Amino acid sequence: MKNCLFVLLIIFVSVSCDKDKIIRTAEEQRILELAYSKDYTYPAGFYREVIDTGSIYYENSVSIKPINERQDIWIELNTNDKNEARKWSDESNEYSSVNREIISENETDKFFEFKRKNIEYAKDILLSRVHKTSYFQPVLNMFYKPDTIGKYNSDLSLPNIKELVEYLWSSGSLGISYSKVLESEIKEYTDYYEYYIQSIVIIQGDFGINDEINVFDNFVTLKKTDRKLIVKTNEVKTIQGRGN
Repeated sequence: MKNCLFVLLIIFVSVSCDKDKIIRTAEEQRILELAYSKDYTYPAGFYREVIDTGSIYYENSVSIKPINERQDIWIELNTNDKNEARKWSDESNEYSSVNREIISENETDKFFEFKRKNIEYAKDILLSRVHKTSYFQPVLNMFYKPDTIGKYNSDLSLPNIKELVEYLWSSGSLGISYSKVLESEIKEYTDYYEYYIQSIVIIQGDFGINDEINVFDNFVTLKKTDRKLIVKTNEVKTIQGRGN
């Protein structure tokens, strides 16, 4: 009798475990592997900067004003005048809680950059940047969901638009922040470019709660006539991740 009860207990436990076991598709398993990979963030060939020291910050309509004058309008700044860009960087530093002095300057086709170091803590480095109008004019208010991001002012070509979108994505200027990019594909049509990016957000669960992997489809389009960059994003699925 005892042996029968023992066998029944084993069967019950086995059935319960089978019920709790999550059956995943090959695609979901691939997403989980990439989500938890320490070596993966973007697909091969995806544009991103490698910064040795410091953190990047794009000056904006909030940072250059004293606290009592700030409004709910956060738009990254742009200019073709280096002196104006430096003025905005100085104003942002003036109204910051930390004083950082400029130790070097840099200029690319995309931005003006002023490398600033904390006068009291040398390891605190900020790369203060301002977009170049000749490359990109932001219009997105970061306090709201992204839609129209801005206007592209440089040469139209598939490689250039690819780099534009990936640059803005990796810098945070698209107004969307995701953990990793799973795949991406850009296409050119008669009147516009369309860039599809599949991305994920990893939401860490509390103790005893599994992580969640939210998967998004993002479509970034740029019309060849008005050169406006528009983003549409939709959550398409949620995958249960590791337990904690």
